[in-house]
Amino acid sequence: MSTAPRYVPHYTIEDYRRWEGDWELIDGVPVSMSPSPFGPHERVVAELSRQILNQVIENECDCRVYTHLDWIVNDDTVVRPDLMVVCGVQPDRHLEQTPVAVVEVLSDATRQRELTAKQAIYLEHDVAHYLIVDPTDQTVLDVTKAAERSVGSGESMGLDLDDDSRIEIDAARLFV
Repeated sequence: MSTAPRYVPHYTIEDYRRWEGDWELIDGVPVSMSPSPFGPHERVVAELSRQILNQVIENECDCRVYTHLDWIVNDDTVVRPDLMVVCGVQPDRHLEQTPVAVVEVLSDATRQRELTAKQAIYLEHDVAHYLIVDPTDQTVLDVTKAAERSVGSGESMGLDLDDDSRIEIDAARLFV
């Protein structure tokens, strides 16, 4: 066994800004965003985006829906959730404030990272609702600091976005 120290690179947002291609940066470790998601994944993201956006407009809520926007969490962490809901001040470039809700749609390539590292980041930075959508099991899990709750296909889930706005997620529509 070697006694030599092991070099582990640690990257920052300044390094990240120079990279080409699609990357996330999690605690200083670069993570490739390739290959791009498959059809079922994108159908879920599109339907969820439609549901939330329609209700935001209907309720005249001060929130917006973003898909595939970078969230600069801190100097060594940049994530790109599948979908975010941002209330109040809206970003001109990348998001630099905590969103109200973050959605990740699980895939074989991302499942472990989204259930561990990304969940820890989202909860540590006070994301009110972290929705984990599992197309295989056809479930939606809402993780908050206080609790977890899950619904399956055929059920709905209510989310409070701010003091005045509540939306309903129709899980049955996500998996058709």
